[in-house]
Amino acid sequence: MITAEITLPEKDAEMIMKVISKLGGKVKLITTDTPKLSPAAKKMKKDLEAAFKEIKRHQEGKIQLKTLSEVLDEL
Repeated sequence: MITAEITLPEKDAEMIMKVISKLGGKVKLITTDTPKLSPAAKKMKKDLEAAFKEIKRHQEGKIQLKTLSEVLDEL
């Protein structure tokens, strides 16, 4: 008998588990809980997601970002 640990996307896990069971294998489900984020970490995550969206919009040509001199002039 072989024991294997497999990490699957949640949407596919149920189907794969059924197939393994039908083949005579034993399935033990181990779920991983996502760690709780502190308020500061949540804010950082939100800010990074917004920044990446802005970069993507710039790459698609939908927005024009400020130049370095424009940013320095604001300071």
